[in-house]
Amino acid sequence: MAEISEEPRFTLRVIIDEEKNKAVLAEADRDFVDVLFSLLTLPMGTIVRLLENHRQQEPVTVGCFSNLYKSVSDMSIENFETEACKQMLLNPRSVKEVECKRLKLNINPNDDLKHFKCPFFSRCNLCSNFSGSDCECGEEMNQEIELSEEDKASGSIQNDASGVFVSGRSSFIITDDLKVSIDCTGLVLNTLNRLGCSDVSKLGEQFLDLGLKEILSLFECMFTSSTPLTDTFLKKQNQDDVKKNTHKVLSPFVEVKTDVAEPEFTLDAIVRKQDMKILYLECGEEFVDLLFTFLAVPLESVLEISGKNSTYGCIGNLFGSFKELSVDSASKCVLPYYYKCQKQFSNIITTEEPPVYYRYRNSNPRQPNYSLTTDSDRTLLYRKDRLVSVTMIDPKSHGRDQSENGSGFVKRGTRFKVSDDLIITPRNSLNTSICFMKKLQVKADDIDVQVIRIRKAEVMSLLRASLVTSSALNTALWNLIAKKPKEET
Repeated sequence: MAEISEEPRFTLRVIIDEEKNKAVLAEADRDFVDVLFSLLTLPMGTIVRLLENHRQQEPVTVGCFSNLYKSVSDMSIENFETEACKQMLLNPRSVKEVECKRLKLNINPNDDLKHFKCPFFSRCNLCSNFSGSDCECGEEMNQEIELSEEDKASGSIQNDASGVFVSGRSSFIITDDLKVSIDCTGLVLNTLNRLGCSDVSKLGEQFLDLGLKEILSLFECMFTSSTPLTDTFLKKQNQDDVKKNTHKVLSPFVEVKTDVAEPEFTLDAIVRKQDMKILYLECGEEFVDLLFTFLAVPLESVLEISGKNSTYGCIGNLFGSFKELSVDSASKCVLPYYYKCQKQFSNIITTEEPPVYYRYRNSNPRQPNYSLTTDSDRTLLYRKDRLVSVTMIDPKSHGRDQSENGSGFVKRGTRFKVSDDLIITPRNSLNTSICFMKKLQVKADDIDVQVIRIRKAEVMSLLRASLVTSSALNTALWNLIAKKPKEET
């Protein structure tokens, strides 16, 4: 009988102000800090899904990302290019997955990326990472191809001399507001004095045993509490009772003019005349593709774009520590290649270059008829298997229309409605507008339609507003709305 592996656990030593029942400092090893930092590498859609599954009743709302995720989930498959498009948004992949496999506890374990072919693979030379994708020949790509064992193992070797995101074997100090530092006497003394805890006789300690459930509870609390260690492990308050941080209204990014032509979106903003608030946007499929791509953006990139002036809970402190201590903290947002859209702001969000695969075929009945490798020199390695051919494969077909006007997630030629809190629905009929006006209890003559243009600065504002507010459109785009003077009566 196979032995059942136990869930990895961590021991967190917490120094407590016993009078206030408040965490002062926590001591953790490198493995725990690696897991803590890995939370920042998760795509936003993954964070929403994990927290919803962790606490199914009244889960924490992650800005407007929860609504974006729900929009994808609720939208009919008929509104997507393929079923694969919907699945890759509901289960976004990260370029850091290989690193996270080396963690003692991987918060979001994924199977290795699979490869699928159509029945005419030998002729089309195309593969997809998602079953159900449409091949250029019109057939469905649902037949799995094996990747060579060497490529499967690539990058998964653990190096005991260093961690995943932090190096060395030093212990670490974590404050109640999630600032992480390498343990040293000076830091401990400064922290105790700063918190008014110089009388160490009033301090106690607890040893916490943490697993996946406890870490997810801590992660949830990071978005709402200024003292997540205390609120998660000592007071164990309900999420509604935790004192939430207040967030400033964000000013728009200042657009810098350059000679390089950049993409832009032309949208209809439906505005209420009374207060010039955006009620919703009407737009085409390209802008919706961009918003849905936000779900694949890792949390660290959202925070990088947001800047120091818009922290959310204690995530900003954790991110600052990540940038100081991590050996793998990138300053640019990079997504897997299959999230590339037709209109993409490459200086904000970019996609990695797709890997080059080579197909080899042999007549050995004990091995697969077709397999993939990233090594073009495998011709020599497989001559003993009566090699027939080695062919370069195009991996760019990933379930979306690859025509000149395509490359998106949702159906081409579709109009959508985007609400202030980023709930996205197809605009199917005239009834859509009438129902919306009834819901808001506004009259037709109380509404104005303004044409606005979204460029790089507005995209950056939308991305950071999506994290820190439930009013993303008005927070990020208020400067685009023409404030018309009141009419004299």
